Amino acid sequence: MAGPDGTCDAASSADLAISLAAARALLQSAWPEAVEREAAREPGRTLLYTSSGGGAAVLRLVVDPPNLLLHFAEGAGLPDPAGLLRGEGRRGRFVCLGAVASGDERALRALIAVAAAGASATTEIDIDHKPGATA
Repeated sequence: MAGPDGTCDAASSADLAISLAAARALLQSAWPEAVEREAAREPGRTLLYTSSGGGAAVLRLVVDPPNLLLHFAEGAGLPDPAGLLRGEGRRGRFVCLGAVASGDERALRALIAVAAAGASATTEIDIDHKPGATA
């Protein structure tokens, strides 16, 4: 839950640990094919989520006490009817997990699914492509 002033901090380190475990479980259930790896980062902790085929991180779960943030690498292009995404970067956006109400979990899962689908999308290669030819 969000703090009284709308911040996304947890009440204590124990709450943060519980929130982190819940966030990891949510990510695992929403994107079971994702590969999780930890990135070296001080202070705090960052978990990167990529597609099983490898590539760049699509999601980052960032523990920056007292905050717990879920970053979407291509968040600026994601549909967000629930208004969960924050930030103003050209590409990335984040969700403050401490500010997500229990009723918004479905919308959060939808964001994860769309981000994961974008990571899994493959571009077809036209083997017979002729430069200058039109389709």
